[in-house]
Amino acid sequence: MELDRKLKILNKPPVKSIQTKFGDIYDCINIYNQPAFDHPLLKNHKIQMKPNMIHEGKTEEPIPNMDSSLVRHKVEGCPSQTVPIRRTKKEELINAKYLSDFIKPRHYVSAQPSAEKVYYGGKATIQVMNPGVDRNKFSTGQIWIQNGPAEELNSIEVGWTVHPKLFGDNQTRVFGLWTADGFKKTGCYNMLCPGFVQVHPEYSFGEYVEAGTYGNFHQKVFHFSVHRDPVTGNWWFVNGNDNAKIGYWPKEIFTHLENNASIIGYGGVAGGDLGEPTPPMGYGKLPVFDSRYSCGIYYMNVVNDRGNYVDFDTSKVQLKRNTKTSCYDLTFIRRLFLRGITMFFGGPGGDCPYL
Repeated sequence: MELDRKLKILNKPPVKSIQTKFGDIYDCINIYNQPAFDHPLLKNHKIQMKPNMIHEGKTEEPIPNMDSSLVRHKVEGCPSQTVPIRRTKKEELINAKYLSDFIKPRHYVSAQPSAEKVYYGGKATIQVMNPGVDRNKFSTGQIWIQNGPAEELNSIEVGWTVHPKLFGDNQTRVFGLWTADGFKKTGCYNMLCPGFVQVHPEYSFGEYVEAGTYGNFHQKVFHFSVHRDPVTGNWWFVNGNDNAKIGYWPKEIFTHLENNASIIGYGGVAGGDLGEPTPPMGYGKLPVFDSRYSCGIYYMNVVNDRGNYVDFDTSKVQLKRNTKTSCYDLTFIRRLFLRGITMFFGGPGGDCPYL
């Protein structure tokens, strides 16, 4: 009965339903009746239909040998004033508690600009991979936006993932993850709980993105960014070659992220059940300076207090890992020709103790 009650909250009565070729069902939900507004802190929230101006800065050059016009699958056909929201299955809801516990035991590698400053967002162009993972494991390429002490951590994570427990398959898909208390009681992946406000009429969490193949001269990349709206304070998620404004995490659901972020991170995460070998990250190989054989993150930028996407001080970057470098590692390049601030990451996983 409790599961049915939660499913009813998450799966609002649709105006229309659309099934994709991957078997997902997206419900076209009235934009003002979406699950976000069941959050107790959003009862009086006024929906923001588009972000206020953020200054993009200089135009980035196309990355050599990289295809940013990825095959991304729109959810076409939702009526006006509705948004596509992936229907939550009962099995996924049963997994939700498992996933919330699953978030903590995971390995990561990340590059973080200096912690001595405050930030208002970050963006990057991330090479898309499809690492082979078992059902109870996952792997990502992503960005972190965080603030607050560990026990009260406010965090937003976005990027691509292969996560069978979350999506029911081994496709590479777009994900979002948030918490306002270090994953104790608040937060979830995507829209498995009220919080994220969807506004885009065709793209949503769970969309499939095409991955590159190992050793190929031409690789695939996807653009991700999260920035704090300078007027409303909401944290906007924007992705794709066309800068699609997907939606936002309202400032009301946060405490330490209400005004700014203290940590912007770029890298990867891999995890699985405790006691089992951990899965591959990136291409499953330790990183080298070659996009054919390593997962790269390019044009790494932060947002400053004037709303500009800017380079950060590369001399003060912190490179972080929480397991041995034979499992996962990263290499950081201050500036790669025509690719901006760049890093490569990955590893085979396996028997990987925590440091």
